[in-house]
Amino acid sequence: WQVPDRKGGEVEIPGMLTVEQGRYPSGILYGEVPIEWTHGMASFPQQHSFDTLTGRLSSGAYVALMNGQLNYWITTQGRAVGAFAVLSQDEFDVSEHRRYSSIELQIEGLESVVGIAPISQVRMPMKPGDEPVWTATVNKDARLSWSSGGQTMLFGYDYSARALDFYEFRMAFGPVVRITSDEPLTVAEWWLDWVRPLRQLISLLTGAPREIRYMLAVVDADSPRSHRDQVFGWDISHVPVNSTRTSVEEIRSAINLSTDDVSLLDLLHSWQRLTAAQHPLFETYGSMATAADQHPRSRFLLLLQALEGSYGFENRAKHDADREKYAAKRESMLERARGLLPRSDFSFINKNVRREAQQGLDSALADLLKRLPDSISDELAATELVREVRLKHTGKDPLPIHTAVTRARNTLSHGSGSFDPNQLGAAADILERAVRFEAIRLLGAPLATQERAAAGAER
Repeated sequence: WQVPDRKGGEVEIPGMLTVEQGRYPSGILYGEVPIEWTHGMASFPQQHSFDTLTGRLSSGAYVALMNGQLNYWITTQGRAVGAFAVLSQDEFDVSEHRRYSSIELQIEGLESVVGIAPISQVRMPMKPGDEPVWTATVNKDARLSWSSGGQTMLFGYDYSARALDFYEFRMAFGPVVRITSDEPLTVAEWWLDWVRPLRQLISLLTGAPREIRYMLAVVDADSPRSHRDQVFGWDISHVPVNSTRTSVEEIRSAINLSTDDVSLLDLLHSWQRLTAAQHPLFETYGSMATAADQHPRSRFLLLLQALEGSYGFENRAKHDADREKYAAKRESMLERARGLLPRSDFSFINKNVRREAQQGLDSALADLLKRLPDSISDELAATELVREVRLKHTGKDPLPIHTAVTRARNTLSHGSGSFDPNQLGAAADILERAVRFEAIRLLGAPLATQERAAAGAER
């Protein structure tokens, strides 16, 4: 490891590098580490943040540990943990982050979203006497590309063939997406602005969290000799997988890029714009889309928060007008009441009459259910959760579905009651389809894809 020596230079410290799935990349340092001394004394642990910590492996390759912290526990031992580790055949410049013009990655479920198989035709002997020849024709159309806004995205299959073994013959294909940018980006920029949103988008379209299997970065995409640096991180499994018919058919996507005439790059650009605008649905559901094993209570509440926030965001101008109108009407009413009521009565009314027009989840759900397929309303009405809330209703008129769901949310939020987790989970499954319907609509995808998401056709 090349470690800052507290004098403006660097000192080489022996150590180890560990990169594992589900853990941040880390390094162990052992030897005479550069400790900070004060009057001949040192306190531990000593902690130092770093942008880049570089090293060289025994194999001759180079490593850059990025965006992390270096801790010294004793005078002869330290540990560094970074958000990313990049392995390269080229030495890193410690003064600045390396920039890359292109990345290559594999994301689970990608080929299900694309909807194109890598083999267009197979032939084999079907009956005795047929020539014992097996053939497979590679599908030349199993490549899609999109360009927009200074970026190009290319989907295709990398394949390997075992052809010179006279005891086995096979071909295997793995889906790959390559993104190239006119403006080179650092690993952190690629990750935050492109890789993470793309993973969230694929998870949204396929209805379940999807993992990133590997990520490579290229300094110069146009150079045939440019090395591909390998990126390691918490959310990267580092396990490339070849496609199989079973795995592809198990993952059903709301969008089929090959038949729906949809650009994956345009969808990703839309996701980026909505996130940059801090759209509540994408801020809330973006992290949910890639999270696993959420408790039904928190999942139920977060999905409703996403829908309520989306409604408020989309109807902001109307809400502003309603607030102004309500504020004027409230002030007029109070002014009349001031001269008619005793002071104590007026103070009570002034304190308890809402200061803003009522807006919230009830209105949001009522608006949403009008646009969703009737099956969503029917399924919500049939849940034990809605039935239980309706049984407690004492009014003369039947309780609308959206009001029943709102009351369930308020009960949980205010801590005034609880529901069985299985009931919450069943309702959350339906609400997630509604959220995905809204997200896909806001991304600008065709109506048919929205309806597939609402119907849960991908499950």
